[in-house]
Amino acid sequence: MASKPAFPETQRAKLERKEAAILEAARSVFVETGFDGARMSEIARRAGIGEGTIYSYYESKAELMLAVLQQFWDGLTREAESVMAAAQATGFFHRLEALATYHLGTVIRNADFINLTFALRRNNSEVSVSRDHLRHYVAVFDRLFLRGQDRGELRADAILWQARDVFYGTLEYSARSIEMAMESDRNLRQQKPVVDQMVALFRSHYGMEQAGTEQDGTDVENASLAGLAAKVEQLSDQIASLVRQN
Repeated sequence: MASKPAFPETQRAKLERKEAAILEAARSVFVETGFDGARMSEIARRAGIGEGTIYSYYESKAELMLAVLQQFWDGLTREAESVMAAAQATGFFHRLEALATYHLGTVIRNADFINLTFALRRNNSEVSVSRDHLRHYVAVFDRLFLRGQDRGELRADAILWQARDVFYGTLEYSARSIEMAMESDRNLRQQKPVVDQMVALFRSHYGMEQAGTEQDGTDVENASLAGLAAKVEQLSDQIASLVRQN
């Protein structure tokens, strides 16, 4: 006679387990077929439940899609914060390297789902993930950058939104280039040159060691932005060269 488990699963635990199965199955179906092509019956089949059970959790396919999107982006935020907390060195550039490594790898691994996310946004879909969830994720970089300024590691006159765009924009472009060139057995080492170039770019443009060589004035600000644009273009050329070599 089989013995009963020492700690029987509670009703709440059962509900949470079923919901997790639904969200996992839904994500795979949405990625494979897109939102319009997804069928609740197929999601239920993969989750190992009856189709009617899904509707006890989510009233519609749109509500389910939104839950999947929110779970994904909230999960990325928690993971990115954990990466920052676990970084062995507390300095800005070491933590920037850790965050860049995490973000680049995450975008490559989840390219299909992230593409679906932004396709829904472009189409003004009713199931587009809210801006709050995206803001929470990018705010991990914002806090890191502002902390670097407060600690005197970065130039006080650096503009946050420009730095954020350079960071995420460059890495996401690089991720697409790497992902398109990837073979099934390609390992993560090829991502490191991209991260190294990103950190070098931030060190040369935003690091305080560069501040002493600059003067005040509008002309300097314009020259600084032009210099940053040139560095981003140079970085893109270097990334493209790395992709071609691999």
